[in-house]
Amino acid sequence: MNYLLSAVIALSFSVAAVEDIQFEKEWIKVGQLELEVELALTSEQRARGFMYRDKVESGMLFIYPEQRILSFWMRNTKVPLDIAYIKADWTIEPVQFLYPYDEKGKKSQGPAIGALEMPQGWFKAQGLAAGTKIIRCGKTCN
Repeated sequence: MNYLLSAVIALSFSVAAVEDIQFEKEWIKVGQLELEVELALTSEQRARGFMYRDKVESGMLFIYPEQRILSFWMRNTKVPLDIAYIKADWTIEPVQFLYPYDEKGKKSQGPAIGALEMPQGWFKAQGLAAGTKIIRCGKTCN
């Protein structure tokens, strides 16, 4: 009985933890397209990403304090995504596909300062590829 009670308490804490992380939004330009994305700026936000969501309607911009080789996986992520790693000059590397629940990391080709995750197929549908520039606009793009 104590084991069951401990399991219920642990589950309630993990469910609460899923709901606790909030993401601010910001407008960005990807090439000529303007869109609002969620920001993952803290280590907790970057670790959570799109985990536990049933759908993804927009994107998420992950930003790191310094450039390095990055690797993303899809633990607890239900929806297929595209990922474009962002180089120091804010251009993107070739887009990679991320598949639900795949725990094999997909690495950046070189040092990156961030990544943009979008619903799978978004970059291709928009005609965007490696070398496309990303600009952070803030509350609105002019």
